[in-house]
Amino acid sequence: MGDALSTPDPWLWRTRPRAPMPGTRLCALADIPDGTAREFVFGRGTTVFSMFVVRRGDTAYGYLNLCPHYSQPLNYRAGAFMNESGTRIRCTMHFAEFRIEDGYGVSGAAERCWLDPVPVVRKGDDLFIATPQDLEHE
Repeated sequence: MGDALSTPDPWLWRTRPRAPMPGTRLCALADIPDGTAREFVFGRGTTVFSMFVVRRGDTAYGYLNLCPHYSQPLNYRAGAFMNESGTRIRCTMHFAEFRIEDGYGVSGAAERCWLDPVPVVRKGDDLFIATPQDLEHE
């Protein structure tokens, strides 16, 4: 976990059980309405890998679905990742809020903590989990 002066490791998600491979297709960008988020779950049972993607315009941001304060999923119901105005990611357990662009905690119990990123890239109309090569070309 990073602090206010450093960002989290963009590859930490790979150490989680059931983590998908870099390059995995997630969905079409159009499948996530602008200003909302969508969860993606890989595996089943007690070791599922859960991540979510927030869409803002033509850009998408991916994060592990894990609150840094409570180590539980951010959403208590499917798709419930955003505050009422759609301007911040919200943990629905304790109402901590995070910036969409970098996952930095700006209020609540997880203030000054980071969400763990899962880098995503857009290729044509589709979203994929980024590969190291994708990030080199940004």
